[in-house]
Amino acid sequence: MVKYAGYINLSGEEVIPPRTETELVKERCQHCNGKGQITARCRCNGTGRVRDLAESARRGAPVERECERCSGRGFRRMPSSRAFQAVTLLLPDLTQSSWSRNWKPFFEKLVAKCEIEESHADAEFRKVTG
Repeated sequence: MVKYAGYINLSGEEVIPPRTETELVKERCQHCNGKGQITARCRCNGTGRVRDLAESARRGAPVERECERCSGRGFRRMPSSRAFQAVTLLLPDLTQSSWSRNWKPFFEKLVAKCEIEESHADAEFRKVTG
């Protein structure tokens, strides 16, 4: 069981090492089934929704359905505060208010565009391999 995950600064240097201990617990982890790690990520990328390819082909329009892997719950995405920290390394004069007003909407649109393109690439990959 991981008691403390440790701390790694933005440059990737480990400041405080993680601390793990063996401990007997009465419950098993729901996500990893007691293995200690999640092996594969969801196709929904944290949204809880995936495109239903068969129904989309039948209707001729995109149709979304609940993700079968995470049951629509979705996994957490990287918060925009982490992106803000990374950008401030390149632009030290950037303020939080300027980030929220100008750059954060751009960041969110960019992430949405990447997800759309990833779903298109996934659909093409499924066509080729299916």
